[in-house]
Amino acid sequence: MSWLARIRNVLGKQRYETDMAEEMRLHLELRGEQLRAGGHSADAAHRLALREFGGVEQLKERCRDGRGLAWVERFFRDLSFAIRQLGRAPGFSLLAIVSLAIAIGASTTIFTLVNDFLLRSLPVRDPAELVILRQTAGARGGTMARWEEGNSSIDPGTGRRTSTSFAWPAFERFRSQTTALHDVFAFASFSQTNLLIDGKPEFHSMAQVVAGNYHRALGVGALFGRTLLETDDQAGAAPVAVISHRCWRARFHRDPAVVGRDVTLNGVAVTVIGVTPPGFDGALQAGESADFTLPLALAPRLDREHGTDRHEPWFWWLRVMGRLSPGATKAQARAELEPVLQEMARAGWYASAALDPGAGKDVPDPPSLSLDPGAQGENETRQEFAPMLQLLMAFVGLVVVAACANVANLLLARGAARRAELGVRLALGAGRARLVRQLLTESLLLAVCAAALGIGLAWTSRGLLLALHPFGDTTVQLDLPLDGRVLGFSIALALVTTLLFGLAPALRSTRLDLAAEFSGARALGSRAQSRLSRGLMILQVALSLVLLVGSGLILRTLWNLRAVDPGFNPHGLAFFRIEGAAAGYAAPQAAALQARITEELLRVPGVKEVTHSRVAVLSRGSWRSNISVEGVTLPLGTDPYILVNQLAPNFFDELQMPLVLGRGFTGRENPDDAKVVVINQALARQYFGTDQPIGRQIIFGDGSNPAAQRAEVIGVVRDAKYRTLREEVAPTIYHASTQRPASTATFAVRLSGDPGSVLPALRAAVRGVDPSLPVHDLRTLEEAIERLHTQETLFARLLGFFGLVAVALACVGLHGLMSFSVARRTGELGLRLTLGATRANVLALILRECVTLVATGLALGLVSAAVLARLLNATLYGLSPVDPATYLATAVLLLVTALVASLLPAWRASRIDPARALREA
Repeated sequence: MSWLARIRNVLGKQRYETDMAEEMRLHLELRGEQLRAGGHSADAAHRLALREFGGVEQLKERCRDGRGLAWVERFFRDLSFAIRQLGRAPGFSLLAIVSLAIAIGASTTIFTLVNDFLLRSLPVRDPAELVILRQTAGARGGTMARWEEGNSSIDPGTGRRTSTSFAWPAFERFRSQTTALHDVFAFASFSQTNLLIDGKPEFHSMAQVVAGNYHRALGVGALFGRTLLETDDQAGAAPVAVISHRCWRARFHRDPAVVGRDVTLNGVAVTVIGVTPPGFDGALQAGESADFTLPLALAPRLDREHGTDRHEPWFWWLRVMGRLSPGATKAQARAELEPVLQEMARAGWYASAALDPGAGKDVPDPPSLSLDPGAQGENETRQEFAPMLQLLMAFVGLVVVAACANVANLLLARGAARRAELGVRLALGAGRARLVRQLLTESLLLAVCAAALGIGLAWTSRGLLLALHPFGDTTVQLDLPLDGRVLGFSIALALVTTLLFGLAPALRSTRLDLAAEFSGARALGSRAQSRLSRGLMILQVALSLVLLVGSGLILRTLWNLRAVDPGFNPHGLAFFRIEGAAAGYAAPQAAALQARITEELLRVPGVKEVTHSRVAVLSRGSWRSNISVEGVTLPLGTDPYILVNQLAPNFFDELQMPLVLGRGFTGRENPDDAKVVVINQALARQYFGTDQPIGRQIIFGDGSNPAAQRAEVIGVVRDAKYRTLREEVAPTIYHASTQRPASTATFAVRLSGDPGSVLPALRAAVRGVDPSLPVHDLRTLEEAIERLHTQETLFARLLGFFGLVAVALACVGLHGLMSFSVARRTGELGLRLTLGATRANVLALILRECVTLVATGLALGLVSAAVLARLLNATLYGLSPVDPATYLATAVLLLVTALVASLLPAWRASRIDPARALREA
């Protein structure tokens, strides 16, 4: 019989049953007529026909098996019975579903983050074909470009610097000298762009500039309008831009007439020519959305500060991607392009001296090139935060296991209460496999209900998760959709949890001795079942301790970070950033703009002092340059790049950063005067050791250029943290903004009043100077520091929540286990009381049993926590992964909580009536 016919029989069951009954009735009547024709009476003919035909109901069952989908029908019968059974125990069902739902909901919520941030590929044509180019400095100290913008990192194992940034001429040569790659394209982000729509400033707009073949190479069309073409990326072409669907929705309110509309970006009037489809946010970092995509040829006009420097071979700022040609491999592409990269290095495109193979062993090695998978676009942010997300998934997995152990214990107790029912079914002929299947169906029903509730919890908690800023100040925009992968994860989790918490109780509950069950020797629970329950309870306690230890370690880390001395007075400071060049102010004009803004800010009530610098303290920002000092040779492998900052003369005084040698800036430093700088203690130690740094000359660059800029050291200031509180203070050099003006300025405002009332006035003061000038990242320093600790705060909150959930489940399980133990031992306890034991003795007996269980779980949990906590080592600060105080505090907390959960069953045990207990034993 065909599958279609079988399905039709299952769906049309009533009609099939009617037809089958009618067919069998006709068979019996025909045989009865034949027997009556042979001389039998009507009654005898009917009896003989039935005997020959066989059991009607058995035959119907065989027909159902042969003409339908028997396993489907059996499953629905089991499901119907499971619904009735769970409906008879609403308390048990609710507790089990809620326990699992919290675990599944937490897992699904974290998985939505993992899915959106780590697993999603670019919504482009054949993303697996994409590769992104990466360069690595030579093994013997080769440095990167003289000026580098973008993502780079240092491998702590080798000390080599890797980067995905390349120069414009390098991109042109890569594109023209490879056959293993086709559709090679470049792109770069302008993370903060001054956007004017109808003359009004918009905030937090991100733009990118791309090669003209960008959209064609990725295989991305336009929702309406058109995308960029190669002709748009040529000198003299009309300035145009493509906007993202997110930008169209948020800033243009889904206006279909947006195509052809003019906006102003960094002072450049551009025309919107198209909108990209939903979901495509560019090939930038994970979670970065390029609101505006513009041709690469516009970059010098958009960046007035660097301008045509972006065409120079020493200015490395572009990401380069391409597609593997049919039949080509990454190795072939690397073999073609790495010699090109090394030729550029030998031509002096690096900050170090030209690479001369005959110059001796101290000459840096040439750089190497690698091709990384580009299916997800730029991957630096993913690499940074992937360990955090993986750890969160691991810890939330512990919550799932704890919830499964708790529900398994509940099912064991419920199975003990259903021993009579299961025994009767076995005695009537039901096989053990049939009962296990029925019990697993009940477990599956619980898991499915919990998964549905968990998905609902995940949907409602997505906004809460994003409100925690899981990636700190990193520009990440995520939607966290509950797509097919997330739903599949939840369904798979429901099936796995069914096996985790349902199989062992089902097997244990159906292993019955029928003779004992019906001879009056039946006990409430077997020793084997009790051992399994205790083992699950020990597992719950151990998992709870692991989660609490993790939460405690992170809380201690936050405490230690907040106690770090940043090298300045952080209290009462507010910060905001002004992008002068993006608003059309060149460096000399920007200096006048900064002076006017300072004057206006000082008029705001509640403002005590105002200063500014190019880079704010504790902002994760950095401005780097390589330097050299005459007579000083750094060890090979030492990074010659140091942090550079330009600041107002009163910066050190306002932030209360004391000078330890020499003097600070006076405000009389002019651009035409000899350059002077102040350095921090870290730079003085690295370059001067115990020598006197005051009066020494610092050369910006590697010293090989005779025209390299020089500056005299006039002072040494106390070390201060610039990127994060975790990092060691980096060597830093300070320029006076009066001598080396910068178009970008971060204002630091010392407040005397409530920041909540002063901050809006600061924005209004800037608007009074220039209404078209956006104010970026206006916040107090305390808020900025909290953003720096986002990863630790997220860990602490989530692990704390997971730990509390696990402890609550453990307490519920312990309470149930102790209650079950007391019920099972009622006769024994009654006999003890009859023979002279006091109620205090019984109370101590039950509590001692609880302490033994919990102590065993704590011992297992301490060992497990000591192993797993090492995974947090990179997140911890100022303490060891095996910090004794944290372990002791969490163990005591869990022990006290467990004792409280066991007090009620122990008290009930001590109040047992001995006579009644002996009668019921």
